[in-house]
Amino acid sequence: MIKESDWKRFSQLKKTALERYCERALADCRATMEQEDRSNHERFLDLYQHVRECDKRLAFLFDGHARSKALDQFRCLRREGLIEDAELEGFTTEFVEQTRPRGP
Repeated sequence: MIKESDWKRFSQLKKTALERYCERALADCRATMEQEDRSNHERFLDLYQHVRECDKRLAFLFDGHARSKALDQFRCLRREGLIEDAELEGFTTEFVEQTRPRGP
């Protein structure tokens, strides 16, 4: 179980991370729509596929706001680059270490 102070900070930063995620997804959508070398139909299909993939990723990263999931969720948010290093200030050292992204 995480400490109350970490839970409160996590809850705030999760909202910020969601906004960042959506901003990136929308930027990718704009780039897809502006591909003038592709037909309207091709761009539409690409956009549709991209939105579906983004929606699945969004659900994986953000659904289920619970203390029991906070460590894993925050680790994933950090791995995705949705949490900046400066934003780790204010968390306990234990929380920061436990949410350090693992592997490649």
